[in-house]
Amino acid sequence: MKLGIIGTGQIVQEFLPELMKLPGLEVRALLSTPGSVGKATDLAQAWGVPVVVTDFQDLLSQGIDTVYIAVPNHLHFDYAVKALQADLHVIVEKPMAASARQVEIMADLADQNGKILLEAVTVDTLPAFEKIRDWLPRIGEVKAVSCQYLQYSRRYDAFRRGEILPVFDPAKAGGALMDLNTYNLHFVLNLFGRPQSTRYRAVVENGIDTGGTLLLTYPGFQAVCTAAKTCSGPGQCIIAGTQGTIVTSQAANVLGMVELTLRTGEREVFEPAAQSRVVPEFRRFMEIVDGYRLQQGQERLAVSLAVAAIQTMSREQTGILFPGDQG
Repeated sequence: MKLGIIGTGQIVQEFLPELMKLPGLEVRALLSTPGSVGKATDLAQAWGVPVVVTDFQDLLSQGIDTVYIAVPNHLHFDYAVKALQADLHVIVEKPMAASARQVEIMADLADQNGKILLEAVTVDTLPAFEKIRDWLPRIGEVKAVSCQYLQYSRRYDAFRRGEILPVFDPAKAGGALMDLNTYNLHFVLNLFGRPQSTRYRAVVENGIDTGGTLLLTYPGFQAVCTAAKTCSGPGQCIIAGTQGTIVTSQAANVLGMVELTLRTGEREVFEPAAQSRVVPEFRRFMEIVDGYRLQQGQERLAVSLAVAAIQTMSREQTGILFPGDQG
């Protein structure tokens, strides 16, 4: 994979050092805004990225085959469309776009051009998730699922003072549903598929959900996904069945240690090796892109489309509107 990265924010600063260690992955350029070129240059020099550019066309001239889009949510769609039209594979930081319609347009364009479109969301690439999938038949008929992710945002204090930053800005596709609950949704949908119905109850402040709970109805059970950016608390996923339970030690974005407890008294614990959460994710992306595994890419994209549809429907239920809902 010959990668160009769009953005210089926190997520890029987190994963760039890890990407530079992956065999077979070349990070060829960073694209930044003119105002962030100093930060981008420092990042590039620190980790050995050869080129920093401030224009998308200059990024295309760096011999890349894939872009990673890591900019604020409301910019995902425009960059993805430009990259797909330029005959590139596209990886988009979660959420894939501001609305279901935007994700559908992106998916159609990727299909027309024979390109791979992926959402970077970590959940289903984690070793602990694979263990959960393996254990799932052992707990019998699933009867209850819950996922909780509570993380106090350092930007919430500014929000309460009236300073609206992108993460809490409806004009920029912010909110808890589009951030923390994205991980919960991917956890549930990757295991159980699309629900029969959904309902979102949110705490709405200044036109945006600062926290909320999604209720997903499946045959025989309900899945509850709770997320908030206004408080901190234990992160955990629980799957309870007629024969036992599976419990994670952390929220859906990392999962942590997972424990299987059966009604027979049998107990198993899986503790994954310590590594950055982006390492297994990008290894999977490289397998798909470098191997041109279109079907595998389309299977992942189908989950992203379902997540986007639920998020858009949930916002409509609570009266939260984004500009992208019309795009």
